[in-house]
Amino acid sequence: MTSRIGLLGGTFDPIHLGHISILKTALQQLKLDKMFLIPAGDPWQKQPITSPQHRLAMTKLATESISNVEVLDLEINRSSPTYTYETLEELHKKYENTEFMLILGSDAVAGIETWQQPNKVKTLARIFVVQRAGDFTQDWRFDRIQMDPIQISSTQIREKVKNKESISDLVPASVEAYILANDLYKN
Repeated sequence: MTSRIGLLGGTFDPIHLGHISILKTALQQLKLDKMFLIPAGDPWQKQPITSPQHRLAMTKLATESISNVEVLDLEINRSSPTYTYETLEELHKKYENTEFMLILGSDAVAGIETWQQPNKVKTLARIFVVQRAGDFTQDWRFDRIQMDPIQISSTQIREKVKNKESISDLVPASVEAYILANDLYKN
């Protein structure tokens, strides 16, 4: 029997309630057996970012009480830039008889042609798009996850921390505590 696994990757710098909403909605709408969250190790299109260890720890804290969700460190453990097609190839080798659903924000899918091996990505996973607030791109080449646009961004959270503003309505309490305990995003 074929298993259905959702893949939600990102820098998760930090993971926020928008990400949590996406993964819960995808689990239900796509009838997934499991959801893998994959923090990027060295994302070649985003710099600078917080250390992989902090981002991995926050992602694990944010999802520890959600069933059928697993945080994978396979991109964090790579010593070179991380490419989605390589991650998908690795997952196909490890999880035979699995259909992968790659979940992307509308901002990410708009730039998919700039990725390394974008056509390979499209053959290795079925792509589902989540609308980001303010992004009205109507790209119907991919399936959509039906939910309200995500109004939260990690950039917004980092700015609020830097300005000593509350983020309690944007991130899980465990992530907020981790950010404060580790003095993240102060500069």
